[in-house]
Amino acid sequence: MLTRFLSLFGDINSFDVKGMVKKFHEDETGQGMTEYIIIIVLVAILVLFVVKAFGGKIKGLFKKSTETLGSETEGAFSGS
Repeated sequence: MLTRFLSLFGDINSFDVKGMVKKFHEDETGQGMTEYIIIIVLVAILVLFVVKAFGGKIKGLFKKSTETLGSETEGAFSGS
């Protein structure tokens, strides 16, 4: 990696700023990874928003379903 970075500068004796900028501009390594990171961050923000907006409603639905299941299965495993 250090060799690749140093290769952007070319020969130390002939410092070519224009060539260095051109090489840096054309080098797209890591671009795909950056795009994936941006997508993951956006999805995480969306999930946080959905949980914040609908968390209470979802919690209520789970509570209602567990209460219903509890009342329906009451006595089913008592052996009577």
